[in-house]
Amino acid sequence: MNKIFKKVISLALIGTLCIGASTTTFASELSPEAKAEATQTNESERKVNWWQVGWKVLSDYFEKLIDLDGQSVKDSNWAYLVSPSIEFNTGEMGNEVYFKPEVNNSVGSMRMHGHRVIFVDIFAKINLILSDANNDTVSSAVTETNQYMFYDKKASDPAGKWKAQFISSESFKWQCYYAHYYNANTRSALPEVEDGFYFGDNNRVFQFSENPSPATLANNKILTMTELNNQFINPADGEAVDYLKDYAPGDEVHFADKVIDITYNADEKATTIFFDEKVSGDLIGWKFNGDLTNEYAIGDTVSLNFNVVKIGEYNNIIFESLDYFEEAFSHEDGGKYPDINNYR
Repeated sequence: MNKIFKKVISLALIGTLCIGASTTTFASELSPEAKAEATQTNESERKVNWWQVGWKVLSDYFEKLIDLDGQSVKDSNWAYLVSPSIEFNTGEMGNEVYFKPEVNNSVGSMRMHGHRVIFVDIFAKINLILSDANNDTVSSAVTETNQYMFYDKKASDPAGKWKAQFISSESFKWQCYYAHYYNANTRSALPEVEDGFYFGDNNRVFQFSENPSPATLANNKILTMTELNNQFINPADGEAVDYLKDYAPGDEVHFADKVIDITYNADEKATTIFFDEKVSGDLIGWKFNGDLTNEYAIGDTVSLNFNVVKIGEYNNIIFESLDYFEEAFSHEDGGKYPDINNYR
């Protein structure tokens, strides 16, 4: 299947029309011309009538029509939705986006995940919540960018409008993905690969490109945060991938960049060092065990060395990560944050 989410569109530009009872007051403020346009759009939308999209603005919910620009699929096998790239908690955008797919009794399984365009932002998390037509939560998980949530629909689950929520308390950009599958009642019955994503073991999801670029960089180069993130972008098509373009498992990656900010959290017993990722404009925070505020200050350069590790494989594609990233992920299982001395 060709990728159907290549075109990233600003949510603020395309989400302009409110629908649903929760927006009656807002809708009443529309001009006669806008009301006529809304009626025409709603008539067109009824022809589809299997999903709605909304998001939370400040403290109120508004259900808005979003032109997914071809980023949705529905056929006899599955229904698939992808949001534009959404920056949560910024401007009019609140902390939540949701899909409301029409789920009938032939749906067997559902899958949700959020994906960060910035690969190096490993501590970003998104809360996934799936609710049935009675608004009862059937599954929920707090996930990172490389994790998905899976749900086997039960025979007793009601048909109707379900709700797939994506909630973030931070100002990060995410793309939100939802799929349900007809007559597929077990995880093993689902495809391993969809739309450039490979769904591996332990609920991990990996992104790859069908047009990989050859390695060109000497391995002794020292990378900034921006350059390191660029290692996870495929030059041939500009897509984020879960492997480094110029390194292989076993290679060493040398990193050095200037500290933009540094904080210590006594509850976590961890220091967060912030670096600038210039392409996105985001500050990337990496966490390390203990208080490092006496060792580093704003403006200092932090130099680190990482090893490239293999984390999965599909059809001769090797998925890769850094040993620091993998140790950081293990913190979710009760471990400490990484010791910076292991990487200096």
